[in-house]
Amino acid sequence: MPPSPPSVDLRLTVPAAAPYHAVAGELAGKFAEYFGADAGAAAQLAKTVEALVDALGATATNGSIALVMEAREREMVVVAESGARREEATCPLPA
Repeated sequence: MPPSPPSVDLRLTVPAAAPYHAVAGELAGKFAEYFGADAGAAAQLAKTVEALVDALGATATNGSIALVMEAREREMVVVAESGARREEATCPLPA
């Protein structure tokens, strides 16, 4: 069995206002692909992250959205936070 890639955290802060929401989604998708997610799952994660960043941006009180992207044993997890709001998206990774 090939060794799993090391867990890497990627932390990113984007302004609550557009146009960086799409960049956050695209980066999440590329990060998932890097850790072995299939292209379709990575593309869905990118769309999901962009949508949740859009939603957080619409109500952000502090002007920014903090994202943490983490590759766990069998899934990619993206946590987005702004103020007291927290949203999470996941993507399956190969075993």
